[in-house]
Amino acid sequence: MKIHPYFLSQAFLSKLPIIFLCIIFFIPIILLSISYQIGILFIAFYISYWTVKVFESYYYILTSYITLLRTNKQDYTDYPVILEDAKRLKHIVIVPIYSEPYDVIAENIESIIANDYPYKENIVVLLATEERGPGAMENAEKIVADYSKTSPIQIVNVVHPADIPGEGKVKGSNITYAMKWYMEMEELDERMTFVSTIDTDTLVEANFFLITSYTFLSTEHNQNAIYQYTPVYANNWHKGTFFARLIAMGTTFWQLSESQNPEFYRNFAVYGQSLYCLKKADFWSLTSIVEDGFQYWRSYFAFDGIFRIVNVPAVCRMDIVEEENLLKTIRSQYKQLRRWSWGCTDIEYVIPQFVNNPNIPFSEKFRKTRYLILNHLFWAGGAFMLFFIGYIPGILSSVHESIISLTIPLITSFLFTWIFATIIFPSIVSILIMKKYTTFRKRDYIFNILQWALIPILTLTLFSIPAIESQLRLFF
Repeated sequence: MKIHPYFLSQAFLSKLPIIFLCIIFFIPIILLSISYQIGILFIAFYISYWTVKVFESYYYILTSYITLLRTNKQDYTDYPVILEDAKRLKHIVIVPIYSEPYDVIAENIESIIANDYPYKENIVVLLATEERGPGAMENAEKIVADYSKTSPIQIVNVVHPADIPGEGKVKGSNITYAMKWYMEMEELDERMTFVSTIDTDTLVEANFFLITSYTFLSTEHNQNAIYQYTPVYANNWHKGTFFARLIAMGTTFWQLSESQNPEFYRNFAVYGQSLYCLKKADFWSLTSIVEDGFQYWRSYFAFDGIFRIVNVPAVCRMDIVEEENLLKTIRSQYKQLRRWSWGCTDIEYVIPQFVNNPNIPFSEKFRKTRYLILNHLFWAGGAFMLFFIGYIPGILSSVHESIISLTIPLITSFLFTWIFATIIFPSIVSILIMKKYTTFRKRDYIFNILQWALIPILTLTLFSIPAIESQLRLFF
Protein backbone atom coordinates (compact mmCIF):
# COMPACT_ATOMS: atom_id res chain seq x y z
CA MET A 1 0.00 0.00 0.00
CA LYS A 2 1.43 3.33 -1.08
CA ILE A 3 1.31 6.11 1.52
CA HIS A 4 0.67 9.67 0.40
CA PRO A 5 3.89 11.73 0.76
CA TYR A 6 2.14 14.28 2.98
CA PHE A 7 1.57 11.67 5.71
CA LEU A 8 5.34 11.03 5.81
CA SER A 9 6.28 14.71 5.76
CA GLN A 10 7.56 16.79 8.65
CA ALA A 11 4.55 19.07 8.25
CA PHE A 12 2.21 16.21 9.22
CA LEU A 13 4.32 14.07 11.54
CA SER A 14 5.38 17.03 13.71
CA LYS A 15 1.72 17.49 14.63
CA LEU A 16 1.17 13.90 15.76
CA PRO A 17 2.37 14.26 19.40
CA ILE A 18 -0.11 16.99 20.32
CA ILE A 19 -2.90 15.37 18.26
CA PHE A 20 -2.46 12.09 20.15
CA LEU A 21 -2.31 14.02 23.41
CA CYS A 22 -5.70 15.60 22.68
CA ILE A 23 -7.15 12.25 21.63
CA ILE A 24 -6.10 10.51 24.84
CA PHE A 25 -7.80 13.23 26.88
CA PHE A 26 -11.03 12.97 24.89
CA ILE A 27 -11.22 9.14 24.74
CA PRO A 28 -12.86 8.69 28.20
CA ILE A 29 -15.35 11.49 27.47
CA ILE A 30 -16.29 9.99 24.10
CA LEU A 31 -16.58 6.45 25.49
CA LEU A 32 -18.70 7.60 28.43
CA SER A 33 -21.00 9.42 26.01
CA ILE A 34 -21.39 6.34 23.80
CA SER A 35 -21.63 3.78 26.59
CA TYR A 36 -21.22 4.61 30.25
CA GLN A 37 -20.15 1.04 31.09
CA ILE A 38 -17.45 0.96 28.39
CA GLY A 39 -16.19 4.35 29.54
CA ILE A 40 -15.94 3.14 33.13
CA LEU A 41 -14.05 0.03 31.98
CA PHE A 42 -11.57 2.20 30.07
CA ILE A 43 -11.00 4.39 33.13
CA ALA A 44 -10.54 1.33 35.33
CA PHE A 45 -8.06 -0.12 32.84
CA TYR A 46 -6.09 3.13 32.60
CA ILE A 47 -5.80 3.49 36.38
CA SER A 48 -4.88 -0.19 36.80
CA TYR A 49 -2.27 0.03 34.03
CA TRP A 50 -0.38 2.86 35.69
CA THR A 51 -0.64 1.25 39.10
CA VAL A 52 1.03 -1.88 37.71
CA LYS A 53 3.65 0.22 35.85
CA VAL A 54 4.66 2.00 39.06
CA PHE A 55 5.36 -1.26 40.90
CA GLU A 56 6.99 -2.77 37.82
CA SER A 57 9.40 0.16 37.68
CA TYR A 58 10.21 -0.33 41.38
CA TYR A 59 11.14 -3.94 40.66
CA TYR A 60 13.34 -2.96 37.69
CA ILE A 61 15.08 -0.22 39.67
CA LEU A 62 15.87 -2.59 42.53
CA THR A 63 17.12 -5.31 40.14
CA SER A 64 19.32 -2.86 38.27
CA TYR A 65 20.67 -1.33 41.48
CA ILE A 66 21.67 -4.75 42.83
CA THR A 67 23.43 -5.49 39.53
CA LEU A 68 25.23 -2.14 39.74
CA LEU A 69 26.47 -2.92 43.26
CA ARG A 70 27.59 -6.43 42.31
CA THR A 71 29.41 -5.22 39.20
CA ASN A 72 31.27 -2.43 40.92
CA LYS A 73 32.65 -4.86 43.52
CA GLN A 74 34.38 -6.93 40.85
CA ASP A 75 38.07 -6.65 40.10
CA TYR A 76 38.43 -6.50 36.31
CA THR A 77 42.20 -6.22 36.13
CA ASP A 78 42.76 -10.00 35.91
CA TYR A 79 40.14 -10.70 33.25
CA PRO A 80 41.68 -12.10 30.03
CA VAL A 81 40.06 -9.45 27.81
CA ILE A 82 41.66 -6.74 29.96
CA LEU A 83 45.06 -8.44 30.11
CA GLU A 84 45.21 -9.06 26.37
CA ASP A 85 42.56 -7.45 24.13
CA ALA A 86 42.37 -4.14 26.00
CA LYS A 87 45.99 -3.43 25.14
CA ARG A 88 44.88 -2.79 21.54
CA LEU A 89 41.75 -0.82 22.46
CA LYS A 90 41.96 2.95 22.05
CA HIS A 91 39.60 5.13 24.08
CA ILE A 92 38.60 8.54 22.76
CA VAL A 93 36.60 10.67 25.19
CA ILE A 94 34.94 13.75 23.70
CA VAL A 95 34.23 16.55 26.16
CA PRO A 96 32.24 19.43 24.63
CA ILE A 97 33.13 22.88 25.98
CA TYR A 98 30.98 25.97 25.61
CA SER A 99 30.60 28.25 28.66
CA GLU A 100 31.73 25.97 31.49
CA PRO A 101 34.23 27.50 33.96
CA TYR A 102 37.81 26.29 34.11
CA ASP A 103 37.45 24.46 37.43
CA VAL A 104 34.56 22.32 36.11
CA ILE A 105 36.61 21.26 33.08
CA ALA A 106 39.65 20.62 35.26
CA GLU A 107 37.69 18.32 37.60
CA ASN A 108 36.47 16.37 34.57
CA ILE A 109 40.03 15.88 33.26
CA GLU A 110 41.36 14.96 36.72
CA SER A 111 38.72 12.24 37.12
CA ILE A 112 39.77 10.73 33.78
CA ILE A 113 43.46 10.86 34.71
CA ALA A 114 42.84 9.31 38.15
CA ASN A 115 41.37 6.07 36.79
CA ASP A 116 42.61 2.53 37.46
CA TYR A 117 43.00 1.62 33.79
CA PRO A 118 46.36 -0.10 33.17
CA TYR A 119 46.69 1.34 29.64
CA LYS A 120 46.27 5.06 30.18
CA GLU A 121 48.47 5.76 27.18
CA ASN A 122 45.56 4.48 25.05
CA ILE A 123 43.23 7.23 26.30
CA VAL A 124 42.72 10.43 24.32
CA VAL A 125 40.56 13.32 25.52
CA LEU A 126 39.24 15.58 22.78
CA LEU A 127 38.18 18.97 24.09
CA ALA A 128 35.47 19.86 21.57
CA THR A 129 35.63 23.61 22.07
CA GLU A 130 33.00 25.93 20.62
CA GLU A 131 34.57 29.01 19.06
CA ARG A 132 31.42 31.02 19.87
CA GLY A 133 31.48 29.94 23.55
CA PRO A 134 32.35 32.76 25.98
CA GLY A 135 35.81 32.00 27.36
CA ALA A 136 35.75 28.48 25.90
CA MET A 137 39.00 28.67 23.91
CA GLU A 138 40.93 30.31 26.75
CA ASN A 139 39.81 27.64 29.24
CA ALA A 140 40.54 24.76 26.85
CA GLU A 141 44.03 26.09 26.05
CA LYS A 142 44.77 26.46 29.75
CA ILE A 143 43.62 22.86 30.40
CA VAL A 144 46.00 21.57 27.71
CA ALA A 145 48.86 23.67 29.10
CA ASP A 146 48.23 22.59 32.71
CA TYR A 147 47.72 18.86 32.18
CA SER A 148 49.32 17.70 28.92
CA LYS A 149 52.92 17.61 30.14
CA THR A 150 52.27 15.68 33.35
CA SER A 151 49.32 13.51 32.32
CA PRO A 152 49.71 9.94 31.04
CA ILE A 153 46.69 10.51 28.79
CA GLN A 154 46.67 12.61 25.63
CA ILE A 155 44.64 15.84 25.71
CA VAL A 156 43.82 17.54 22.42
CA ASN A 157 41.94 20.80 21.94
CA VAL A 158 39.80 20.98 18.78
CA VAL A 159 38.11 24.32 18.13
CA HIS A 160 34.77 24.10 16.33
CA PRO A 161 34.38 27.14 14.01
CA ALA A 162 31.15 29.10 14.30
CA ASP A 163 28.54 29.30 11.53
CA ILE A 164 29.58 26.34 9.37
CA PRO A 165 26.93 26.00 6.61
CA GLY A 166 24.46 23.17 7.22
CA GLU A 167 25.15 22.99 10.96
CA GLY A 168 22.94 24.00 13.85
CA LYS A 169 24.19 25.47 17.11
CA VAL A 170 23.94 22.07 18.76
CA LYS A 171 26.20 19.60 20.56
CA GLY A 172 26.15 17.10 17.69
CA SER A 173 27.82 19.44 15.21
CA ASN A 174 30.57 20.26 17.72
CA ILE A 175 31.51 16.69 18.66
CA THR A 176 31.25 15.53 15.04
CA TYR A 177 33.73 18.20 13.97
CA ALA A 178 36.14 17.21 16.75
CA MET A 179 36.02 13.50 15.87
CA LYS A 180 36.48 14.06 12.14
CA TRP A 181 39.36 16.44 12.79
CA TYR A 182 41.15 13.88 14.96
CA MET A 183 40.60 11.13 12.38
CA GLU A 184 42.49 13.22 9.86
CA MET A 185 45.41 13.51 12.29
CA GLU A 186 45.61 9.85 13.38
CA GLU A 187 45.25 6.45 11.74
CA LEU A 188 42.69 4.51 13.78
CA ASP A 189 41.44 0.92 13.87
CA GLU A 190 37.69 1.50 13.55
CA ARG A 191 36.69 -1.69 15.36
CA MET A 192 39.17 -1.23 18.22
CA THR A 193 38.57 2.48 18.79
CA PHE A 194 35.90 3.25 21.35
CA VAL A 195 34.42 6.76 21.31
CA SER A 196 32.69 8.13 24.41
CA THR A 197 30.88 11.41 24.72
CA ILE A 198 30.38 12.83 28.21
CA ASP A 199 29.20 16.22 29.46
CA THR A 200 31.74 18.69 30.81
CA ASP A 201 30.43 18.38 34.38
CA THR A 202 30.90 14.59 34.34
CA LEU A 203 33.25 12.90 36.79
CA VAL A 204 34.00 9.29 35.89
CA GLU A 205 34.63 6.70 38.59
CA ALA A 206 38.07 5.12 38.99
CA ASN A 207 36.94 1.84 37.39
CA PHE A 208 35.18 3.55 34.47
CA PHE A 209 37.56 2.47 31.70
CA LEU A 210 37.99 -1.05 33.10
CA ILE A 211 34.22 -1.69 33.16
CA THR A 212 33.69 -0.02 29.78
CA SER A 213 36.52 -1.97 28.13
CA TYR A 214 35.39 -5.26 29.62
CA THR A 215 31.76 -4.71 28.57
CA PHE A 216 32.66 -3.68 25.03
CA LEU A 217 35.22 -6.42 24.42
CA SER A 218 33.07 -9.20 25.90
CA THR A 219 29.82 -8.24 24.15
CA GLU A 220 28.77 -10.38 21.20
CA HIS A 221 28.48 -8.37 17.96
CA ASN A 222 29.93 -5.43 19.85
CA GLN A 223 29.98 -3.13 16.82
CA ASN A 224 26.16 -3.15 16.58
CA ALA A 225 25.55 -1.30 19.81
CA ILE A 226 25.68 1.90 21.78
CA TYR A 227 26.98 1.53 25.33
CA GLN A 228 25.06 3.50 27.95
CA TYR A 229 26.80 4.51 31.17
CA THR A 230 24.99 5.00 34.48
CA PRO A 231 24.40 8.69 35.32
CA VAL A 232 24.27 9.68 38.99
CA TYR A 233 23.70 13.36 39.74
CA ALA A 234 25.84 13.71 42.86
CA ASN A 235 28.48 16.38 42.26
CA ASN A 236 26.55 19.31 43.74
CA TRP A 237 23.79 17.38 45.51
CA HIS A 238 23.78 19.47 48.70
CA LYS A 239 23.65 22.76 46.80
CA GLY A 240 20.61 21.81 44.72
CA THR A 241 16.97 22.64 45.39
CA PHE A 242 14.56 19.85 46.31
CA PHE A 243 12.92 19.75 42.86
CA ALA A 244 16.28 19.66 41.04
CA ARG A 245 17.33 16.74 43.24
CA LEU A 246 14.06 14.90 42.61
CA ILE A 247 14.30 15.32 38.84
CA ALA A 248 17.96 14.27 38.87
CA MET A 249 17.21 11.21 40.99
CA GLY A 250 14.21 10.41 38.80
CA THR A 251 16.50 10.49 35.76
CA THR A 252 18.83 7.97 37.39
CA PHE A 253 15.86 5.78 38.33
CA TRP A 254 14.57 6.00 34.76
CA GLN A 255 17.92 4.81 33.41
CA LEU A 256 18.11 1.98 35.96
CA SER A 257 14.57 0.87 35.11
CA GLU A 258 14.95 1.12 31.34
CA SER A 259 18.19 -0.88 31.40
CA GLN A 260 16.06 -3.91 32.34
CA ASN A 261 13.96 -3.50 29.18
CA PRO A 262 16.50 -4.08 26.37
CA GLU A 263 14.17 -3.68 23.39
CA PHE A 264 13.18 -0.14 24.35
CA TYR A 265 16.33 0.95 26.18
CA ARG A 266 17.71 4.26 24.86
CA ASN A 267 21.01 6.07 25.33
CA PHE A 268 21.09 9.30 27.28
CA ALA A 269 23.69 12.02 28.04
CA VAL A 270 26.77 9.80 28.61
CA TYR A 271 27.45 6.89 26.27
CA GLY A 272 29.94 5.37 23.85
CA GLN A 273 30.21 3.35 20.64
CA SER A 274 32.91 1.99 18.39
CA LEU A 275 34.31 4.22 15.68
CA TYR A 276 33.02 1.70 13.13
CA CYS A 277 29.51 2.10 14.49
CA LEU A 278 29.87 5.88 14.64
CA LYS A 279 31.00 6.12 11.02
CA LYS A 280 28.23 3.83 9.83
CA ALA A 281 25.70 6.18 11.49
CA ASP A 282 27.44 9.12 9.79
CA PHE A 283 28.59 10.43 13.16
CA TRP A 284 26.05 12.61 15.04
CA SER A 285 23.22 14.77 13.82
CA LEU A 286 24.39 18.27 12.92
CA THR A 287 21.00 19.83 13.60
CA SER A 288 19.15 17.85 16.29
CA ILE A 289 18.68 19.55 19.67
CA VAL A 290 18.58 16.17 21.43
CA GLU A 291 21.59 14.41 19.96
CA ASP A 292 21.78 11.44 22.36
CA GLY A 293 18.43 9.69 21.89
CA PHE A 294 18.47 10.56 18.19
CA GLN A 295 21.85 8.84 17.86
CA TYR A 296 20.18 5.54 18.69
CA TRP A 297 17.81 5.84 15.72
CA ARG A 298 20.56 6.94 13.32
CA SER A 299 22.61 3.87 14.32
CA TYR A 300 19.59 1.56 14.41
CA PHE A 301 18.63 2.31 10.80
CA ALA A 302 22.27 2.27 9.64
CA PHE A 303 22.39 -1.38 10.78
CA ASP A 304 18.89 -2.17 9.40
CA GLY A 305 17.52 -2.76 12.89
CA ILE A 306 20.21 -5.22 14.04
CA PHE A 307 21.17 -2.93 16.86
CA ARG A 308 20.68 -2.39 20.59
CA ILE A 309 21.72 -0.40 23.64
CA VAL A 310 24.03 -2.21 26.06
CA ASN A 311 23.99 -1.15 29.69
CA VAL A 312 27.43 -0.39 31.13
CA PRO A 313 27.41 -0.26 34.96
CA ALA A 314 30.15 2.37 34.92
CA VAL A 315 29.03 5.35 36.96
CA CYS A 316 29.33 8.91 35.68
CA ARG A 317 28.76 11.50 38.40
CA MET A 318 27.11 14.65 37.06
CA ASP A 319 25.73 18.00 38.22
CA ILE A 320 22.13 18.74 39.02
CA VAL A 321 20.73 22.09 37.82
CA GLU A 322 22.02 24.90 40.02
CA GLU A 323 21.73 28.66 39.53
CA GLU A 324 22.21 31.84 41.58
CA ASN A 325 18.70 31.86 43.03
CA LEU A 326 15.49 29.81 43.13
CA LEU A 327 13.77 31.54 40.22
CA LYS A 328 16.75 31.08 37.90
CA THR A 329 17.05 27.44 38.97
CA ILE A 330 13.39 26.80 38.13
CA ARG A 331 13.86 28.50 34.75
CA SER A 332 17.00 26.47 33.93
CA GLN A 333 15.40 23.21 35.08
CA TYR A 334 12.34 23.95 32.95
CA LYS A 335 14.52 24.63 29.89
CA GLN A 336 16.49 21.43 30.46
CA LEU A 337 13.32 19.32 30.61
CA ARG A 338 11.90 21.10 27.57
CA ARG A 339 15.10 20.34 25.68
CA TRP A 340 14.95 16.67 26.68
CA SER A 341 11.27 16.42 25.70
CA TRP A 342 12.15 17.81 22.29
CA GLY A 343 13.09 14.21 21.56
CA CYS A 344 9.50 13.86 20.33
CA THR A 345 10.93 15.13 17.01
CA ASP A 346 12.28 11.58 16.60
CA ILE A 347 8.79 10.62 15.40
CA GLU A 348 9.14 12.61 12.18
CA TYR A 349 12.44 10.81 11.46
CA VAL A 350 11.57 7.30 12.57
CA ILE A 351 8.23 6.72 10.79
CA PRO A 352 9.50 7.54 7.24
CA GLN A 353 12.60 5.42 7.90
CA PHE A 354 10.45 2.45 8.92
CA VAL A 355 8.19 2.87 5.89
CA ASN A 356 11.14 2.95 3.50
CA ASN A 357 13.16 0.12 5.09
CA PRO A 358 12.02 -3.35 3.94
CA ASN A 359 14.69 -5.18 5.98
CA ILE A 360 13.08 -4.60 9.37
CA PRO A 361 10.14 -6.89 10.30
CA PHE A 362 6.75 -5.18 10.48
CA SER A 363 6.12 -6.42 14.03
CA GLU A 364 9.31 -4.70 15.22
CA LYS A 365 8.40 -1.50 13.37
CA PHE A 366 4.99 -1.50 15.04
CA ARG A 367 6.33 -2.16 18.55
CA LYS A 368 9.02 0.51 18.39
CA THR A 369 6.77 3.13 16.79
CA ARG A 370 4.07 2.47 19.37
CA TYR A 371 6.56 2.75 22.23
CA LEU A 372 8.08 5.95 20.84
CA ILE A 373 4.70 7.65 20.50
CA LEU A 374 3.32 6.42 23.83
CA ASN A 375 6.51 7.40 25.64
CA HIS A 376 6.19 11.06 24.62
CA LEU A 377 2.41 10.98 24.93
CA PHE A 378 2.47 9.85 28.54
CA TRP A 379 5.42 12.10 29.37
CA ALA A 380 3.28 15.11 28.49
CA GLY A 381 -0.17 13.94 29.52
CA GLY A 382 0.05 10.76 31.58
CA ALA A 383 0.13 12.43 34.99
CA PHE A 384 -2.62 14.93 34.11
CA MET A 385 -4.79 12.15 32.74
CA LEU A 386 -4.30 9.97 35.81
CA PHE A 387 -5.09 12.87 38.11
CA PHE A 388 -8.33 14.02 36.43
CA ILE A 389 -9.71 10.85 34.86
CA GLY A 390 -11.47 9.69 38.04
CA TYR A 391 -13.66 12.81 38.10
CA ILE A 392 -14.93 12.63 34.52
CA PRO A 393 -17.73 10.08 35.23
CA GLY A 394 -19.20 12.38 37.89
CA ILE A 395 -19.46 15.23 35.41
CA LEU A 396 -21.19 13.15 32.72
CA SER A 397 -23.28 10.80 34.88
CA SER A 398 -27.04 10.61 35.10
CA VAL A 399 -28.96 10.01 38.35
CA HIS A 400 -29.02 6.20 38.14
CA GLU A 401 -25.29 6.19 37.47
CA SER A 402 -24.45 8.47 40.37
CA ILE A 403 -23.23 5.67 42.65
CA ILE A 404 -20.61 4.59 40.11
CA SER A 405 -19.61 8.19 39.42
CA LEU A 406 -19.01 8.74 43.13
CA THR A 407 -17.14 5.44 43.51
CA ILE A 408 -14.57 6.07 40.75
CA PRO A 409 -13.02 9.18 42.40
CA LEU A 410 -12.86 7.29 45.70
CA ILE A 411 -11.06 4.36 44.06
CA THR A 412 -8.72 6.74 42.22
CA SER A 413 -8.02 8.58 45.46
CA PHE A 414 -7.29 5.29 47.22
CA LEU A 415 -4.87 4.19 44.50
CA PHE A 416 -3.15 7.58 44.56
CA THR A 417 -2.83 7.30 48.32
CA TRP A 418 -1.44 3.75 48.02
CA ILE A 419 1.07 4.72 45.35
CA PHE A 420 1.95 7.85 47.33
CA ALA A 421 2.59 5.70 50.40
CA THR A 422 5.07 3.63 48.44
CA ILE A 423 7.36 6.62 47.84
CA ILE A 424 9.23 5.28 50.84
CA PHE A 425 10.79 2.81 48.36
CA PRO A 426 12.38 5.34 45.96
CA SER A 427 13.33 7.59 48.87
CA ILE A 428 15.29 4.77 50.56
CA VAL A 429 16.89 3.59 47.32
CA SER A 430 17.89 7.17 46.49
CA ILE A 431 19.62 7.41 49.88
CA LEU A 432 21.47 4.12 49.28
CA ILE A 433 22.69 5.38 45.90
CA MET A 434 23.53 8.95 46.84
CA LYS A 435 25.37 8.19 50.10
CA LYS A 436 27.84 6.17 48.03
CA TYR A 437 28.73 9.21 45.91
CA THR A 438 28.23 12.14 48.30
CA THR A 439 28.35 12.77 52.05
CA PHE A 440 25.06 12.43 53.96
CA ARG A 441 24.44 14.32 57.18
CA LYS A 442 21.81 13.13 59.68
CA ARG A 443 19.25 15.72 58.60
CA ASP A 444 19.75 14.72 54.96
CA TYR A 445 18.14 11.33 55.58
CA ILE A 446 14.92 12.88 56.87
CA PHE A 447 14.86 15.64 54.27
CA ASN A 448 15.48 13.17 51.44
CA ILE A 449 12.44 11.11 52.47
CA LEU A 450 10.19 14.14 52.98
CA GLN A 451 11.03 15.72 49.62
CA TRP A 452 9.62 12.68 47.79
CA ALA A 453 6.21 13.63 49.18
CA LEU A 454 6.19 16.47 46.63
CA ILE A 455 6.67 14.20 43.63
CA PRO A 456 2.96 14.28 42.57
CA ILE A 457 3.01 18.10 42.38
CA LEU A 458 6.35 18.07 40.57
CA THR A 459 5.08 15.50 38.07
CA LEU A 460 2.03 17.63 37.25
CA THR A 461 4.04 20.83 36.81
CA LEU A 462 7.77 20.90 36.14
CA PHE A 463 7.78 17.46 34.51
CA SER A 464 4.68 17.51 32.29
CA ILE A 465 4.35 21.17 31.24
CA PRO A 466 7.74 21.43 29.42
CA ALA A 467 6.81 18.34 27.37
CA ILE A 468 3.43 19.85 26.48
CA GLU A 469 5.14 23.08 25.41
CA SER A 470 7.56 21.15 23.17
CA GLN A 471 4.68 19.39 21.45
CA LEU A 472 2.75 22.66 21.03
CA ARG A 473 5.81 24.33 19.52
CA LEU A 474 6.09 21.46 17.04
CA PHE A 475 2.42 21.74 16.10
CA PHE A 476 2.56 25.46 15.37
